[in-house]
Amino acid sequence: MDSSQGSTLSTNVAGLVDGSSGGREVSFIDNVPVYVRELIAGGAAGAFAKTAVAPLERTKILLQTRTEGFKSLGVLQSLKKILKHEGVHGFYKGNGASVLRIVPYAALHFMTYEQYRLLILNNYSGLGSGPVVDLLAGSLSGGTAVLFTYPLDLARTKLAYQVTDIKRSFSGGVRSIYTRPAYNGIKDVLANVYKEGGARALYRGIG
Repeated sequence: MDSSQGSTLSTNVAGLVDGSSGGREVSFIDNVPVYVRELIAGGAAGAFAKTAVAPLERTKILLQTRTEGFKSLGVLQSLKKILKHEGVHGFYKGNGASVLRIVPYAALHFMTYEQYRLLILNNYSGLGSGPVVDLLAGSLSGGTAVLFTYPLDLARTKLAYQVTDIKRSFSGGVRSIYTRPAYNGIKDVLANVYKEGGARALYRGIG
């Protein structure tokens, strides 16, 4: 290795050490506040997880509520029936509301947990820094996340609860196979629930 190559190598190494070379990408990430990174990470992870298990979530709701036509069916039979009546799209009915909810829910839970934990540690040092603080911070962050996202959870449940027959919808519009109203989306659910009982109806069952 000649002297010029050695000098160039030394310069590059020095640049990496002091951050002057290739530091733009690193500095951008480092300059993002921790709570913003937690917000994005929590929301993305929650959305991916909910979408991955959406077919089973839909089936669980139909079986738990003993929806007509699903009372005596197992998981596999229920999945087949959903596919027959609603197609692949039926597996993800209510998933839009679920993702819209889980993104802010996971993000708020993930972000506020650290904020509540720091608040408790700074103001109630007598509690120490063990599981009691973690329990309190987790409870407060979970409650905060639920409070802000409960209406979307309600919309998700109502959308997943109804069963429609796509094959019949082309001739007469979307209509329910059974005697339940067919909501046309998240906005329609929230508007109808609000119309029926006001803001309190959007939080029915939260207590």
